[in-house]
Amino acid sequence: MANLDLIRKLNEKYNKYSPISKETRFFALNESFNSEKIEKSLPNVLADLGISYTQYFDFGLAADVALLYIDVCSFSARFGHLVGEDIANYFHKYYDIVIPIIYKYGGEIDKIMGDGIICVFGPPYLENDLTECIEKASQCAKEIIRVTMGGKFSSKIAFHVGTINYFKNKTGLYKEFTMIGKPLTEIFRLESVSFDERINYYGETRIQNFFQKRIKEARAIETFNNIEWVHYSHILPDLKGVDFTTFYTIMHKK
Repeated sequence: MANLDLIRKLNEKYNKYSPISKETRFFALNESFNSEKIEKSLPNVLADLGISYTQYFDFGLAADVALLYIDVCSFSARFGHLVGEDIANYFHKYYDIVIPIIYKYGGEIDKIMGDGIICVFGPPYLENDLTECIEKASQCAKEIIRVTMGGKFSSKIAFHVGTINYFKNKTGLYKEFTMIGKPLTEIFRLESVSFDERINYYGETRIQNFFQKRIKEARAIETFNNIEWVHYSHILPDLKGVDFTTFYTIMHKK
């Protein structure tokens, strides 16, 4: 769920310049605690952010995006001994590593769930075509795997693509926009079978087409043996709400 206040705070903390980070009226709206005032003022705030924010957040225009679900490998098994403040400190350090990398490639945080982060590459945050969004998400995922590999912050990443919509929270009390669509269900299911320290993606998608093209180009210019990442195919177990039959993992050649 994209909470514009949270996004603004994260943008400021990690020095990401964006239309949201420079908007000054968000917190003033919250301080009023007046749901009617917030609801009436929000369209004006979105308009100030730019036409894309109005189209996707206010009017619910469908958006083609790339998604990453970034997750700490086996957190409960490895760190079940941590309690309270130790857990908070761990995740603060983890976010300090991962979130700047997401921002480096133009992604935005949609949701933080303890050891998991869902981020989006696409409208309204990133005005690139879908292939470029896939490339940026791929670069982001690879850097996160490289940086965290072998350490206490080692990660696994589910990588997916599809069409989503943002829908406004109907209470009027919060500037939240729920990201909905089948790709959300599919990426949650993919995360549940993802391999540690790898990027995981479904077959028969734009992501597979993207990587197949890159591999073919590498072979054509005789650089295939120097490729840093290796792709493996796997039979997908039966996952509720998922129509795909295969998935792939990308492993870094250590």
